[in-house]
Amino acid sequence: MIICAGSIFLDNISRIDQFPKKPIKVLSKSIDKRLGGSAAVSAFTAKKLGCDAKFIGKFGDDSASVFLKNEFKKFKINISKSISIKKCKSSQSFVIEDINGERLLAAYNDPKLLNYKKIPNLDFRKKDIYAVDMRWIRIATEIAKMTNKNNIKCVADLDNFKNTLHISQIVKNASHPIFSEEGLKTYKRNSKIKTALFEIFNETQKFVAVTLGSQGVLWVDNNSLYHCKIPKVKTVETNCAGDVFHGAFASALSLNKSNIESIIFASAAATLKCMQSGGIYSIPTISLVNKFSKKIKISKIK
Repeated sequence: MIICAGSIFLDNISRIDQFPKKPIKVLSKSIDKRLGGSAAVSAFTAKKLGCDAKFIGKFGDDSASVFLKNEFKKFKINISKSISIKKCKSSQSFVIEDINGERLLAAYNDPKLLNYKKIPNLDFRKKDIYAVDMRWIRIATEIAKMTNKNNIKCVADLDNFKNTLHISQIVKNASHPIFSEEGLKTYKRNSKIKTALFEIFNETQKFVAVTLGSQGVLWVDNNSLYHCKIPKVKTVETNCAGDVFHGAFASALSLNKSNIESIIFASAAATLKCMQSGGIYSIPTISLVNKFSKKIKISKIK
């Protein structure tokens, strides 16, 4: 079982030809309404790749929550541990995408939802793998701590956070901390990427990675630095590609793949997602991921 805990959003998508140089009125080519959120999309990715998946998040009690819960129901993803908060709006984001797949995203979170303190009781079973993002920091911190204590794998999506003691505890406790490029710059503000990775490895003595979009993935494992290079592809949609990466990485671990094999698998899944539009409905199948994985190149830098 892949258990994903953290953010859930209703994404409102608008597509334009290109971003203007200054704020003006432009025509939208299409609009769409989708499920989004790092942990939520990771759960859908795990399910699409053949794993049992559970999502733990916070919903409001509005029409957005009805839409989002129905999406989980369609895909038969367990949300029984999620929390619904009365008189509260579900999180929403407003996304503008250009024809190259680049995006501008504005997210809204109801303060009542953000400030809700209670987290559900969790059973930490050896056979489960956890994936957390930083949008629900209390549950991410607890999961990282308990998975470390019980020797359970935990993939941490380290993006969109304020650098606090909670973050350092998650980095310390999660078995697989994976930063975005901006997340790594926030965590190690004065260090270059490669230097920052080795600094974190020396502090934790375990795997640590950073995703770099079209530039692939860098990671340190067993005191060695590796680079995953992905082939050039025609990008259609970058939105939620990082979330697919983390869900696919957790899925690969559940299939007993090595760290290198998991990086390859996750990179292939995320790249394929960038080649298709449609949000969770364009997450690739495991057969496509396995086929595309053969095009992924790994090199040991030092």
